[in-house]
Amino acid sequence: MKKVITFFAVIVIGIVIFYQTGLIDELQNVSSLQKTFQGMGFMGYFAFIILCIVTAIFMLPGGLLAIVAGIVYGGFLGGLLTVIGSTLGASISFVLGRTLLKDVIINKYGDQPTFKKIMHGVDENGVSFLILTRLVPIFPYALQSYAYALTPMKFLRFSVISGITMLPACFIYAYMASDILTQGLTLSLSIKFTIMGIILFLLTYIPKKIGRHKKMI
Repeated sequence: MKKVITFFAVIVIGIVIFYQTGLIDELQNVSSLQKTFQGMGFMGYFAFIILCIVTAIFMLPGGLLAIVAGIVYGGFLGGLLTVIGSTLGASISFVLGRTLLKDVIINKYGDQPTFKKIMHGVDENGVSFLILTRLVPIFPYALQSYAYALTPMKFLRFSVISGITMLPACFIYAYMASDILTQGLTLSLSIKFTIMGIILFLLTYIPKKIGRHKKMI
């Protein structure tokens, strides 16, 4: 119990520090993050992955991370680093939610509709529901990791599926950011963006339609 209380206190204190010191704004400042990682050289790879992990654990806004990675490291490497960091972050959050923070999460969030829907969805549809919620932003992404930790979902299955479903968006955003930086806004780039936008739309629209058809959402 002492470990649980201590860890939960660290989480709360960490969130307060992030907001009070303005680090939340820095996470959304692309140019500032770009300069930071470029100045770190090879160690920037590890720093970026750690940032992804911290963002997931503390449920901080990390929507621009793939864009930053694409600008700093290019489309392929930037997308790869984002997938690795985000998958590790989700996996660690899952482990924490199943071990140290289990009682805290149940007491704090157990009665919330989001958690109840996820647990019911897993009971009814299993892995299909996990794939759906990872591709379609039905629930806050970071919160899902803690919610799934309370279900019978196996750790390896959760981690692998989370990583696979994050691949398309991470690489598309990274490549888009990288192309804008290196090529500028050209006609060919606009066409490429349109195609990527359609792919992202289909990746969310099709699973959502299937989920509604099967009454998962």
